[in-house]
Amino acid sequence: MSLARRFQAVIDQLAGGNKKQFAAMTGKSASHIYKICRGSSRPSMAYLQALFDDYRVDLSWLLTGESNDGGNPAGRLNPADQVLAPMFDVKASAGAGALSDAEAIDDYFTFNKSFLSRQLGVSGEQLVFVTVDGDSMEPTLHHGDQVLVDMTQRSVRNNAVYLLNTEHGLLTKRLQQQAGVLQIHSDNPHFSSWQLDLSEQQENPVLGRIVWSARTL
Repeated sequence: MSLARRFQAVIDQLAGGNKKQFAAMTGKSASHIYKICRGSSRPSMAYLQALFDDYRVDLSWLLTGESNDGGNPAGRLNPADQVLAPMFDVKASAGAGALSDAEAIDDYFTFNKSFLSRQLGVSGEQLVFVTVDGDSMEPTLHHGDQVLVDMTQRSVRNNAVYLLNTEHGLLTKRLQQQAGVLQIHSDNPHFSSWQLDLSEQQENPVLGRIVWSARTL
């Protein structure tokens, strides 16, 4: 069995064969995962170490086909170490959408707590995925990107990117806050900046900070 086939076995074991979810779980792009499975790319040593640290994948088996301990060489999921992030069937930048309606959940992504802490600096308590619609945040975010939102981070850190709930619907924007006014910027220079007077808002329009994104290449 080749390394590519053994790597596919890891995906089968940890993500039910779903390469896109496995990419999200392990912090890689889906295209990189597909290349490894096709044999046109090899995982880096840093990535292999992360697979061992987070999922106890037997690296000797993965690289050579020979297992060290006779256990499950393709790794294992410890439910206590996993976080489920719901993917909401709403788009950010066009149309109103609710992030509290369970019927709007299209799927779930599984993350390892240590990955979230080590790579993203988040706890995983209130994480959700939404899909970007439009090109107002290019080149940072592209149409169709799936972005991970930490809904515990509602206080604005200047120049970070956030998910907003406004009269225009859900928006992904770069924010600055000054004296009760929220400055809202698009990374695409063809879109104008604007502002919200927070004193006129009944509640905080900031739903959470965008901490990670995934896209299909």
